[in-house]
Amino acid sequence: MSRIPINDENDRNEENDQQTGGDGNTRTAGQQAGTAAKPDSELDALRADRDSLYDRLARATAEFKNSQRRMQQDLDSRLQYANSSVIKTLLPVIDNFERALAVDPEKMDARSLLKGMQIVHDQLLSVLRQQEVEEIAPQPGTPFDPAKHEAIMQQDSQYKVPTVVQLLQKGYALHGRTLRPAQVAVSKSV
Repeated sequence: MSRIPINDENDRNEENDQQTGGDGNTRTAGQQAGTAAKPDSELDALRADRDSLYDRLARATAEFKNSQRRMQQDLDSRLQYANSSVIKTLLPVIDNFERALAVDPEKMDARSLLKGMQIVHDQLLSVLRQQEVEEIAPQPGTPFDPAKHEAIMQQDSQYKVPTVVQLLQKGYALHGRTLRPAQVAVSKSV
């Protein structure tokens, strides 16, 4: 950090003015000796205060920059590992899929395969609910909401305002924010 230069010429001129009384009259030696020591010590004290303040400012600036750097590192770390809890809850689902794939196909019938897939599907939906993921699955007759629904096609129907006629694909929302809108067929406007 650079320091502000002090013009010592001005300081000397001020001392001369103080010695002459500021009005051009010369003081006696006793008067000059008593007042000359005082301004020098005050000037030295002010310079010491200035240097102390500059030092404190430099330290505070360095501390602030270090604090910003640490906060940025913490933020980067949080973003990098933000999904770790979700991934941990999904690991048992992956384990169950791997167990199902390890079964001998000769000993597996379609019914038990479907039952196993249903169990894993339910487990996956349970994990999503734990993470506060909600399904968006509008029933036919639900008013069309462009924030939650994506109109893929239009169909003739008895509804006059845009209304969901058929659900084509479920959507999902996290904490009320739509992650993927539900794909729906919408009634045609008459």
